[in-house]
Amino acid sequence: MAVVLAGAWLVLVLAGAVVLYRQALDRLRADLDGAADAVAGLVSQRIAQHDAHLTSMAALAQRSDRILLEEIRQVAGAIRAFYPRIEGVDLIGWEQPSSQAGWRTLVSSRRSGLPPLEPQRLGAVIAAAQPGRPVSTVPEPGQPRYLLVKRLPPAAGQLALVLTVDLAELVAADELPMGTRLALRLDGAAAGIDHGAAPPRKGLHPPAMAAVRMLENAGQPIMLRLSRHPGWGDLALGRPLALLVLVSLALLALAALLAVQRLRAVQARGDAERARQAGRLSKQEATLAHAASVNAMGEMASGIAHELNQPLTALLSQSQAALRLAGLPGTEPDAMRRVLEANVQQARRAADILARMRAYVGAHPPAAQACDLGEVAADMVALMGADLSARGVRLETQATQPAPVAWVDRVQAGQVMYNLIRNAADALAVVPLERRRIVLSLDESEGMARIVVSDDGPGVAPDMLPHVFEPFRSDKADGMGLGLAICESIVHHFDGSISAANRPQGGARFTVLLPLARDRRTPQEPTA
Repeated sequence: MAVVLAGAWLVLVLAGAVVLYRQALDRLRADLDGAADAVAGLVSQRIAQHDAHLTSMAALAQRSDRILLEEIRQVAGAIRAFYPRIEGVDLIGWEQPSSQAGWRTLVSSRRSGLPPLEPQRLGAVIAAAQPGRPVSTVPEPGQPRYLLVKRLPPAAGQLALVLTVDLAELVAADELPMGTRLALRLDGAAAGIDHGAAPPRKGLHPPAMAAVRMLENAGQPIMLRLSRHPGWGDLALGRPLALLVLVSLALLALAALLAVQRLRAVQARGDAERARQAGRLSKQEATLAHAASVNAMGEMASGIAHELNQPLTALLSQSQAALRLAGLPGTEPDAMRRVLEANVQQARRAADILARMRAYVGAHPPAAQACDLGEVAADMVALMGADLSARGVRLETQATQPAPVAWVDRVQAGQVMYNLIRNAADALAVVPLERRRIVLSLDESEGMARIVVSDDGPGVAPDMLPHVFEPFRSDKADGMGLGLAICESIVHHFDGSISAANRPQGGARFTVLLPLARDRRTPQEPTA
């Protein structure tokens, strides 16, 4: 009997030790997974800062007819001083378009002892990059250093910004849990950061653990691996095992019952915790879904209110003109017919805008097609002629023959032209009648279709110029600040660019670049 009891006690103790061991391993794995998520979030925030730095310096390079080299140099120095992981900031330009060897450094701010950037070696990388989208490259495989390259849009000239980033400085050792090691990898660049990590253990020890995360950043696809080699002390089994032995010796007769009750209690606590977590997650999901719906409704309502204001204003002015004509004796039917036809055109434009808004929030956005910009410009001249004449504004159209054909949605191309011409007309309200002139020019530039709207007005305020495309930013008393933001969204949707500048002789100039239709193919067209 004693042997049986001793055997039962031994089996019970061993079973309890195994359960405690597995629970401790699960706890360590859960802690490591949580720490990996936290580190991944921290690294994601920091690499997102790199994109923000490139965007801010790109704005300096595009904000006027000349490159603000000194301002870029000051910003680059401040970035490098404040962010030690950014070892170098360089602005390079292309002087010989026919050769990759034409790249040279215009502005450079690099850590002392860091070799100078060799821009000629980046020619192929920059040539393959899309304007405005950063890409990464590794100059020396096996080293912790990589380059983040952003090619500026063609409107700014042949320019590129380059950040030299040290992977090893992305995370400080004291930001990691004690006893862990973080490995970072981007293509051929690699770095490791230790925080008291133990070396691989030999013999009978708990298994090594690792948590891998891939950061979904198009320009900086960094993979991180957080690992640890736990020892027996990390499992903290001493006190639970001692308690198990004491309880099993004192209550051997009740060991089976206590084990069953303990298992049930653990399961009940786990179920209750999972139920509480499920309830919290469900509540959070409902809150987030409601917030997203409210935000989407607000954005759509603002866009509809802004865009429908244009055709509704035209409908009102034309209807008032029709009323005046109806009150005049001997009014000809043709005059009334022209007014009514103009109203029908505006009503159809409003319907098109609503259709585009529905498509915008739906699953099928407007599709690009070959669009003759000369025809769109003619429609805008006819559409806005009466309103511009009433304001005393002359609209001049200058287009190459034949006019450029862009790869864009026709209605949205007209929407961009309408907004830019309307803004120019509003700006001319403060100048004398003889200077109220708008020039709409259409041509091709650097392999893109180009639309330029310029005026002889007062221009854009210098403090407002960098922010003209930001939503809800306007220098008009009754402006919503959405027109230019919508224009930028439309142009970017079709892989184009839009920029604003003040003319040296006075007035503002807005330039839109769109892909040419001859460079695109519809899915039905056979390849050559």
